[in-house]
Amino acid sequence: MEKFKSSYKNVYANKIPYTQKQLNEIFTYEDGKLYHKNYRDRIPAGKNYEGVEAGRTALNGRCQVSINYIKYYRSRLIFKMLHGNDANGVVDHINNDCTNDRIENLRDISQRDNRWRGKTIADKLSGGNWSEVKMMWQSN
Repeated sequence: MEKFKSSYKNVYANKIPYTQKQLNEIFTYEDGKLYHKNYRDRIPAGKNYEGVEAGRTALNGRCQVSINYIKYYRSRLIFKMLHGNDANGVVDHINNDCTNDRIENLRDISQRDNRWRGKTIADKLSGGNWSEVKMMWQSN
């Protein structure tokens, strides 16, 4: 299994080793959330979570879902469930609300483009900023 760690603890943000069919057997997608499906077939002992929302919100505000003791971001699971493939870049939330995982709010975007989103024109200038003290442009 190919693992790529995100910057936040042990959450694997990139490659999901499950197929679209396998994810659709484990979860049901409804309105930006994932719900457990066929829970008793997968885990015979313990509490039955059939129909219960999967995942928890982490300290960074993003929802994490565990499959076989490995955590994945819910947005990436939803993207793969509904598109059939992993995102080539990062899964971006269009409205910048990382708790809104509706499919119409998710898009595949490159890491570079995602970093440029939300910056001002002055921030986008290549390698420089305006110094109020020196009253001139200087490099970073």
